[in-house]
Amino acid sequence: MKQFCLPFLLFFLLAGITLSAQNQLAFNTAQAGFDLPKDKDGGSFKDRLWYGGGLSLGFSGGSGYSLFAFGLSPMVGYKIVGPLSVGPRLSVLYTSQKFPGIQTFNLFDVELSVFARVRIYRGLFLQGELGSLSDQYIYQDNFNGQLGKGTRTRPAQYLGLGYNFSNGNGGVGQEIAIMYDFYVGNDINSYEQPWQYRLAFTYGF
Repeated sequence: MKQFCLPFLLFFLLAGITLSAQNQLAFNTAQAGFDLPKDKDGGSFKDRLWYGGGLSLGFSGGSGYSLFAFGLSPMVGYKIVGPLSVGPRLSVLYTSQKFPGIQTFNLFDVELSVFARVRIYRGLFLQGELGSLSDQYIYQDNFNGQLGKGTRTRPAQYLGLGYNFSNGNGGVGQEIAIMYDFYVGNDINSYEQPWQYRLAFTYGF
């Protein structure tokens, strides 16, 4: 298994420092005899949640070959302190590939990860993710030349920047992000593209 990259260690260290500083501030103000301002409606668990989801759709073809892809990527964030939030993210991608004279291959890619997001300024945010990706792929048998379907599982290690057009004010918003998968980028045998571009809709961020 590959070791975690330095950017991930720095990112989660920064997130830990932010949380530690907020906890220390709360402790000191409590000793001084006053409390930090609370969220509206008492700052319940529900008030700290925000939701997001992405949608992907694609078509391609040529010389009898055709491809159709459809994907969903829901996520839920929990605002821990200030600009820091964490939560799970699920990505499911369905791909249908058809070759001349061969049956259609139906492929599923499933990725489950945990993310930490720090809002830097207004809608600009830095996000890191650690998770696992299980994807299906098509291969050609070296002996008989026939195509087959295989499955593999690998880690996912993302770090990237994004911008949410709600500016952190809650309500409905849209966001764009560019993420880099360090696991793919450091794997010299991988043919995958480490850069990932995301478009999503959010509520409550």
